[in-house]
Amino acid sequence: MKIISQYYGSILILGRSNAGKSTLLNTLIGKKISIISHKINTTNYSITGIYNKGSYQIKYIDTPGNIFYNNNIINSLKNNEYNYILFILDRNKWNFIENKFVKILNQTNIPIILILNKIDKINNKSILLPYINFLKNKIKFIYLFMVSAKYKLYTIDINNIICKNLPKKKHQYPKNYITNQTEEIILKEIIRESIIKYLHKELPYLIDIKVFFYKKFKIIPNKIKIFLLIKNINQKKIIIGKNATTLKLIKYRSEKSIEKFFKKKINLNIWIKIK
Repeated sequence: MKIISQYYGSILILGRSNAGKSTLLNTLIGKKISIISHKINTTNYSITGIYNKGSYQIKYIDTPGNIFYNNNIINSLKNNEYNYILFILDRNKWNFIENKFVKILNQTNIPIILILNKIDKINNKSILLPYINFLKNKIKFIYLFMVSAKYKLYTIDINNIICKNLPKKKHQYPKNYITNQTEEIILKEIIRESIIKYLHKELPYLIDIKVFFYKKFKIIPNKIKIFLLIKNINQKKIIIGKNATTLKLIKYRSEKSIEKFFKKKINLNIWIKIK
């Protein structure tokens, strides 16, 4: 019997907050596992997503926008623990934040793939060539992709080129494995994404989300009770909103997103409690 070779590699995604790292991760693996928001610092810890295609398997790691004091990530870069780095840029934005990333990237020998994201928002395409020349003087990279992660423009080329350059190595995850996040964490993140959408400023980050009795179920149940733990009555009033409008919007959006992810009908009960 012919033995089919397997190819595997790990890829670290770096870039400023709101550059589109989470959107790119979701697009690359074909599944929404990382929450997306126009607000900065939505992702506050690393998230792993697994891409599987035949004999190829890619482990993508999405990182927070501010990694500059994260010793684990910094040391992993210095130790060359990844096959490639995807350094994602928000269009032609470049300031001290990108310079800080370049300083870190110069300490590693990992090949860099540059991703110029949100090209759908660049109306004057004539700026791209001068910007690319600028990038060549700033950072060493082996490939450059101009994409729109949101609209899935040219993102398939990223997976294709990485697969062509993966080393022969046994797959590290089962074929049906998608993410390192548990179902409970995914539930919480989906709800948090809805909260971020409908609430303003720092309040979404102060809410503690608890899934009630979730661990008693081997599979996600149709009825889920969620507690939003907050500090005072004023926060509770803001979350509920006038005539409970805000809470209804959070509930409706969360239910639809959970149903889409888990492919089953969900009845979500949200309770707000003061700690």
